[in-house]
Amino acid sequence: MRRASPTFGPEEAAELVRQHRSLTEFAAVGPYLEKVIRRWIEDPPPIPKRPEIREGFLTMTEARTVLAKNLSWLNGIKGDLQMHTQWSDRSGSIEEMAEAADRRGYEYIAITDHSQGLKVARGIDAVQFRE
Repeated sequence: MRRASPTFGPEEAAELVRQHRSLTEFAAVGPYLEKVIRRWIEDPPPIPKRPEIREGFLTMTEARTVLAKNLSWLNGIKGDLQMHTQWSDRSGSIEEMAEAADRRGYEYIAITDHSQGLKVARGIDAVQFRE
């Protein structure tokens, strides 16, 4: 079975539902979460008005669509302000993340590992943080 993208938004989930495919194709979506998401797609809850401070923001899906049509914009990206290391998402060490950023020509990065309060995302505790 083909796995869907680990990050998904309402558009991707609705597309799988339209195709009569299981939402468990998305990473970290199990049977319970699939039922919740399907219920939202089939009978959407009321969506509150977006706060003024959030106006003009794009969803990940919208941003990918815009970037796909304007690949030259990628050259203007100067950094990444949300990177997770092995301490949260098993992505890589801080050094590996910095080296990858350097290879991409980034001027800055921000490591945003999860705290112990978010164990579902392998949050780090105080001892791990000191390491």
